[in-house]
Amino acid sequence: MTAFIRNWPLLSFYVLAYAFTWVFVVPVTLGERGIVSWRLPHQLEYIAAFGPFVAAMLVARACYGRAGPATILSSLTRVRAPLGWWSFALLSPFLLLVIAYLLVWLFAGTVPEADEGRLAELLTTAGLFDLIIITGVIQGWGEEPGWRGWAIPLLRERRGSLAATLLLFPVWLFWHLPFFLGRPEFGWPQFAGFSVGILSAAIWLTLIYDATRNLLLAVVWHAFVNIARGMAQAFSMAVFLAMSNAVLVGAVLIIIYWLIKRPGPTSGSGFRQGTQV
Repeated sequence: MTAFIRNWPLLSFYVLAYAFTWVFVVPVTLGERGIVSWRLPHQLEYIAAFGPFVAAMLVARACYGRAGPATILSSLTRVRAPLGWWSFALLSPFLLLVIAYLLVWLFAGTVPEADEGRLAELLTTAGLFDLIIITGVIQGWGEEPGWRGWAIPLLRERRGSLAATLLLFPVWLFWHLPFFLGRPEFGWPQFAGFSVGILSAAIWLTLIYDATRNLLLAVVWHAFVNIARGMAQAFSMAVFLAMSNAVLVGAVLIIIYWLIKRPGPTSGSGFRQGTQV
């Protein structure tokens, strides 16, 4: 088994990330859909969100011994980074939210009206806990050590920024599928919009990785963009959709930048060169 993991570190990571996450969330989804008689608590999804983190630690340890997980953890806790990129990670999600609000105001001709019921729910203790801790902190810390801490560095050793992102995108997207199916009110149109959002976020996050090699910044941006989206959705669906479009436009601009600069494979990612991906 160890030999297989060393030869196929990305495939092994994908399988373990899916296995750890889905073993918790699929039973919840089956209950929510009425396929089985049991109804398990949604809190199991909090544990399931750490599937990519756990998978990255296990595969990194199998491939590189203690140095593998240490490389990921050191990047995850590295506070030192260029001030400009810290500002980008902290502020750009909320700048996108402000832009979305202004766009709705501009095109509607009136100040966007808040959904008072949704805002009141958001401002409860449970609502704030769900927004900040679950949607932000847990999802950011649970996912990024795997997707950007392990997968993207290995993909970038052989591929350019855009190719690496496009290869990771469907894996990251369908990892979310049982979470999505566990909410019967969501349908395929919502999943299509969610897919565009995941692709857009993947592009932004690869940009952060390329520029900083700092996993903590990716965690911060992931957490804050989720929080900003949650705030937009609680305010009004129009602002939420406008913010989603703003993130998409930003992703398109990043792609144009990549096509002009043509960033190729990277070296010095902290992991050994030459493994199969």
